[in-house]
Amino acid sequence: MTLLHLEGLGKQFGEVWALRDLDFALEEGEVVGLVGPNGAGKTTLFNLISGRIKPTTGSIVFAGQDIRALEPHAICHLGIGRTFQSSRPFPRLTVVQNVLVGRVFGKEVRFRPRADDLETARELLEVVGLGHKVDTPAGYLTPSEQRRLDLARALATRPRLLLLDEVAAGFSPVAIKQAVDLVRRVQERGATLFVIDHFLNLSLRVSNRLLALDQGEKVAEGPPPEVMRNREVIRAYLGLRHEDEND
Repeated sequence: MTLLHLEGLGKQFGEVWALRDLDFALEEGEVVGLVGPNGAGKTTLFNLISGRIKPTTGSIVFAGQDIRALEPHAICHLGIGRTFQSSRPFPRLTVVQNVLVGRVFGKEVRFRPRADDLETARELLEVVGLGHKVDTPAGYLTPSEQRRLDLARALATRPRLLLLDEVAAGFSPVAIKQAVDLVRRVQERGATLFVIDHFLNLSLRVSNRLLALDQGEKVAEGPPPEVMRNREVIRAYLGLRHEDEND
């Protein structure tokens, strides 16, 4: 089943097109990596899907509903969660209280947590490896731990589609392996994942497909090995000019 469908999607800032004429479909249950060099349009695409900015052209259809005009909170209520490149916890709240915020203001807005909300928050912290930090103020977490907390908060909103923006950036090789295991656990919980991964540390290991952008345009889409052999993708990452051997 197609969960997300983008058609002719574009975003213009002044005279600059950050994203242009993008057609793409994401199937329910997939893990898709969104790759490309700096300035390719990856975060712009996430901002469009999550409602932080509005498209200049094209359509965004999620679970059969056009969401272009909806505000971020309404899109979250429909079942789209996300993390950001920079962690944004509530530093004075404890780790478990941060997750409760996602739980009570997520898919079903409530202004007071229930007993099962606390149980779910603790369970999600176990999933992301922060079960031992439930009562720690979020401001005391390491950057890696804060990224895990971001993921737990996003999961607390009960998303059908989860947008992960550089969730493994700066991770050590050991932490990358843990992130791979974490993404697989999240997928097992029923979420469809769209993952920005500039350095390819995570997406090559977990993705069913890759979508490659460069200068706001799609340059390749398909299985990871195929995309990474694509000349346009290599040129985008390495700045190389390629010529056919027979030319």
